[in-house]
Amino acid sequence: MAWLGLDWMGWQDWTGATCYLILAMSYLVTSMLWLRSLAVVSLALEAIYFIFAAGEPLWVGIFWSSIFVLINVVQLWRLAQERLRARLSAEEMLLHRGPFAAFTRTAFSRLLRAGAWRDLPAATLLTREGEPVPELLVIGSGTARVAVHGRDVALMQPGAFIGEMSLMMQGNAIATVTTMTACRVFAIAKPDLAGLCTQDTALGAALHRVIGRDLALKLTETHAA
Repeated sequence: MAWLGLDWMGWQDWTGATCYLILAMSYLVTSMLWLRSLAVVSLALEAIYFIFAAGEPLWVGIFWSSIFVLINVVQLWRLAQERLRARLSAEEMLLHRGPFAAFTRTAFSRLLRAGAWRDLPAATLLTREGEPVPELLVIGSGTARVAVHGRDVALMQPGAFIGEMSLMMQGNAIATVTTMTACRVFAIAKPDLAGLCTQDTALGAALHRVIGRDLALKLTETHAA
């Protein structure tokens, strides 16, 4: 390495250089799991560097490196626990592969925990035109009829959102929706949904993209009809 001018570097220096190289790599990844894992390795190497690189250990640096390692290890444990809770049932998998395909498994599981599934008989009123819509609904199975000014305008199938327009526009229902058959729907109250989106901005952005695509598809189908 003399021709590179690196013959002066000992193993401590290589440890320090590797530490900061791994830290730089952690800034390039998008997965929180990988970011925290790389941070743990980098900070551990940094602590070793602080112990052996100087004449005496740099205790302040060692202390804070250890604190940051501990924080990231705890967060890794929480991520692992969250992934274990992210196991989905068959019907949840269908919903995840359908309207929520853009969601990560973890984000989708957070959404599921904020709402609840309901089994509804035929002829159940889901929304009434001109009235507030307290929940966002997603049809898991069954069909529902959409009526505007008393005239049927659409038939909603599994995977369709109900109440998304009032959510986006902060207004009342623009149509009356009634189940035609027995339905299983996923429901999440608007205050709970708002709180979830505030806590997890990435989830909120993904939800608005999904709803936006659903609205665009509905408008296309309406114009085609």
